[in-house]
Amino acid sequence: MNLQVTLGIDNFYKRNYDAALFNFSLALQEEPECKEAKLGAILADMAKQRESEAQALFEYYLLLSEDENNESEDIVQDIIELIDNSTESIYKLIESKELEFAINEENGIEYEDFMQLIKQRGSFKKAFEDIMFSTKVMISNKDDFIDFLEKLIENDFTEMSLNYLESAITIFPNDTKILSLAKKAKKI
Repeated sequence: MNLQVTLGIDNFYKRNYDAALFNFSLALQEEPECKEAKLGAILADMAKQRESEAQALFEYYLLLSEDENNESEDIVQDIIELIDNSTESIYKLIESKELEFAINEENGIEYEDFMQLIKQRGSFKKAFEDIMFSTKVMISNKDDFIDFLEKLIENDFTEMSLNYLESAITIFPNDTKILSLAKKAKKI
């Protein structure tokens, strides 16, 4: 592996995305066709605005590359394109006024507006799949949070609901509703 790619990966892990981007760029100067460097540069740039998505894709890429899958870079690049296309589609819908809610500058949608999207799409699952990689659902009260968790579980987003529930249990350790949702999700 190219030394600059290795340094880029190290900097990416340290969340030093500017340095990672610099390292991947240097690697591309040395080897213009280096897929690892191209993907690393894309993810480092993406991480500046969408850190959690970039980190998740980076981890996924590293997992795929362990299996010596020659297509791991292509797979992750396809996912990045899907994320970008999904975000673009949502903004086009907003601009065409098919959806009348606002996504703020942090790529977030208020829970009330997300509920409107559910009505327009006809189901929670369709609406959530439309936004899950590109937009955060911003929830500001506990009742909406519990409602969101229930809908995640009902629509087979069990792993995601468990991740949220682990955090919720640390914040609300004695909340019976959250504890019962955690039990329900673990049974599935």
